[in-house]
Amino acid sequence: MKIGYFMGHIGTSGGIKVVLQHLTLLREMGYEAVLLTRKIEGKLDVYGEWAEALTISRSDPLDDVPECDLFVGTTIRDVEYLFKHKRRKVVHLCQGYEPIKYMARIKKEFIQEKYLKGGIHSSIRQYLNVLKSKRKIKRVESIYALPTVKAAVSKHLVELIEKKYRQKCHLIQNGIDHRIFYHDEKRVWGENGNIKILSVGSMQVGFKGIQDTLHAIKLLKDKGVKVDLTRVSPIPPSRKELEGKIVDRFYEALSEKEMANLYRNTDIFISSSLEVEGFGLPAMEALASGAPSILTEISSYKNFDEKMDFAYFVPTHRPDKIVEGILAFMEDKGLRENCIKNGLGVAKHYTLKITKEHLLKFMGEMV
Repeated sequence: MKIGYFMGHIGTSGGIKVVLQHLTLLREMGYEAVLLTRKIEGKLDVYGEWAEALTISRSDPLDDVPECDLFVGTTIRDVEYLFKHKRRKVVHLCQGYEPIKYMARIKKEFIQEKYLKGGIHSSIRQYLNVLKSKRKIKRVESIYALPTVKAAVSKHLVELIEKKYRQKCHLIQNGIDHRIFYHDEKRVWGENGNIKILSVGSMQVGFKGIQDTLHAIKLLKDKGVKVDLTRVSPIPPSRKELEGKIVDRFYEALSEKEMANLYRNTDIFISSSLEVEGFGLPAMEALASGAPSILTEISSYKNFDEKMDFAYFVPTHRPDKIVEGILAFMEDKGLRENCIKNGLGVAKHYTLKITKEHLLKFMGEMV
């Protein structure tokens, strides 16, 4: 059986990491799995051994690539393309439910940086963006309603899709490589009294809520609290991240091993993502690396484990609550140690072995 994962554009999206995991695991199971794309941007060395295994098509449709028994698309555009060109059986792999993102834009729950400059032109662009988002919701929902095979990376996405579209949705749970992401028990927390804080994700992706984290750090630094913020993003820093002295250091497009080392040397990991977040791999990687974490009360994070005792949870868009969480970790050793212990326990249930089992079951049903 030959499986083709199609991504029209490979760039800064975190979705590529999950796709590469699937391809690697499928090959280990004896399947012929290929990655199809038309355009590649960014540092290819981040993709490791897959950097030279990408099949690039220059035609439309994909007439110059081998036919596959199963085609997998993960973005709305890619799924629509595959279905439109009748590429055998098409799988819609959901890594995040897009209508939530567009609804958040309509409600102005997050505003992209390009709209924050103010003035009449920004207001007009915001208005046009709202109209555009309303049209996109209808289009996205029509693509989900297509008779494609549905799969999703987390339980809450499976439940959402099955309830709304009355179609079966398979769970292929995300996992992480515990050989890379592990806890260093000898590491001293808060050494030298300067608390190292880590935030991961692109500022340009509004639903990552990076602005809320930056605001919280600014509040602490303005009060004279010694905190040190490291930002990691797949793209260069934004204007906001370069202003003032909020961000102490910035890294771009790090490899998994580089990220794992950062997590292990972090005192507090923060993810202030909004409900649009489909899973949140950095949060799971941080938990597996023993970093006490502050997470927002969104479905993906709450579904990591129903006890919710593995992190300090805060509402979305509440920098003041993030500040409270940082101070709580600084002042309460017991809280830190419980979150570390419980986080490590939760992470044990999100392994590549489990992802492999889910993939094996899924492919068995596709035959």
